[in-house]
Amino acid sequence: MSHFSYNLVEEPWINCTHLDGTPKKMGLREILLKAHELRGIESQNPLTIASTLRVLLALTHRIVDGPRKGRDWRDLYRAKGFSKEIVDSYFQRTIGQFDLFSDEQPFYQTPKLSLIDSSGKSLPVSISILMLERASGNNKTIFDHTTDNTPLSLSPAEAARVLITAQMYSLGGIYKKTTNLFGNFFRWENAVMVEGIYIALKGESLFETIMLNLLVYGSNEPIPSTDADCPVWERKDIGKAVGKRDEAIAPRGYLDYLTCKCRHVLLIPKQHNDRTVVEHVHVAPGELFIPLQNPGFMTKISKKGIPYHPHLDVTRLVWRDSVALFAFDNTTDRRPKAFQQAMVMSREIQLPSRYQCLVVALANEDANPLAWSLENLSIPLELLKNEDAVSALKAGMERAEQIEQALDNAVKSYIRKVLPENSKDVNSKAEATGAKRIFWDRLEGHFRAFLAGIDSSDAALMKWYGDIVTTAWDAMESCVKQRYANSAASFKAWAAAVDELNKRLAGLNALKGGNIQ
Repeated sequence: MSHFSYNLVEEPWINCTHLDGTPKKMGLREILLKAHELRGIESQNPLTIASTLRVLLALTHRIVDGPRKGRDWRDLYRAKGFSKEIVDSYFQRTIGQFDLFSDEQPFYQTPKLSLIDSSGKSLPVSISILMLERASGNNKTIFDHTTDNTPLSLSPAEAARVLITAQMYSLGGIYKKTTNLFGNFFRWENAVMVEGIYIALKGESLFETIMLNLLVYGSNEPIPSTDADCPVWERKDIGKAVGKRDEAIAPRGYLDYLTCKCRHVLLIPKQHNDRTVVEHVHVAPGELFIPLQNPGFMTKISKKGIPYHPHLDVTRLVWRDSVALFAFDNTTDRRPKAFQQAMVMSREIQLPSRYQCLVVALANEDANPLAWSLENLSIPLELLKNEDAVSALKAGMERAEQIEQALDNAVKSYIRKVLPENSKDVNSKAEATGAKRIFWDRLEGHFRAFLAGIDSSDAALMKWYGDIVTTAWDAMESCVKQRYANSAASFKAWAAAVDELNKRLAGLNALKGGNIQ
């Protein structure tokens, strides 16, 4: 019997920040009881923030046994905090299911799991295999440049954070291993949160953040659920091990979906210099869910009119797709479910006038991580419920795309003048100037101001139009004139570019006084 124990209910393992900015580590019980006093969850890894929030959401759903109806949600929100009585009652019943090193039911893990060789000998691997920020085996890494030959020791708190992040954001790929419980495997698949861009509403406190993303749910909403639905740590079975996408299964319900066991894992604790550390794990493919419309993901529409969840594009900041995030009308609403719920609840209860929109995503290619992203957009409540504000957003983003095209045409006019006649390098040379990239990079700050003031839609829109034009001229000046216009021929080409941009802007009725000449 293991003598190791680390219970996540009481042990401090989640990094939090108080409303006054003071940092503190907390266990699950304390973080829920003090959620109204906390600003939020903190981590250098945004995937850990999103994963921890999903665990807290599933936990809260279970503790409050709902909310099943809108009035249940409103009563919880009006309470301004979670009841000590119901929080303590839940943990008294389930305390054993949150021990990270339990023999019988280790939290979010598979007891008795072992990787084995052909003779049945146990062959655990470095815990770095669970970490996208570390290099392991043939995997590439985002930041770290260590290898499996570099020892990695994690505290129980660090191991717990790595565990939940891996369960939601592990990447698929070749995985030729044998386990005592599930036999041989050739590969594993992406975890459930890899397949899109996660969106959450962030309030002034962690309590507000949890509540804003705590969806009213039943047998069919936000996804189909069965009577067997529960968080994975309450399940009595160890679950399936899926090595092929065609073996995917339906989740038992929303709580199962929030806590998908995408990897079978068993942490191996050891004693080192009077402290407990985790250096190795046993790990195998876990459960894989059939494709669903994730209630927390951004949704876009393909050219064929089919809804889909886009992946993070490292060359394109998510705010450029803000129309997909916020647009709705009387017949269609594909926004994240938290947005839709906030709109409905605001009609019957006073909600804060401003929120943060938290955007978390992982870009990957061929089972290798490219980058992770964390964006915060300040948004007024009006944008979630007022179609006039949404119309202003649509018009503003359409104008930005139009002026980007005008800028691109102007840059190409310049390139055509300086290259030999009939050159085939116009497009590549124009792209190489970086004008479009600089345009969008410099426009981001103006966009945030536009979004923050969009509840005064007409004034915000007019200012945004002017900011777009100014930014286009600035981008062309810095990327073309200052870099290339240093001869008679290039100055002539610059004049052609200016004429082209003026002409395009005039067509959009977007001329700005004092144009660069």
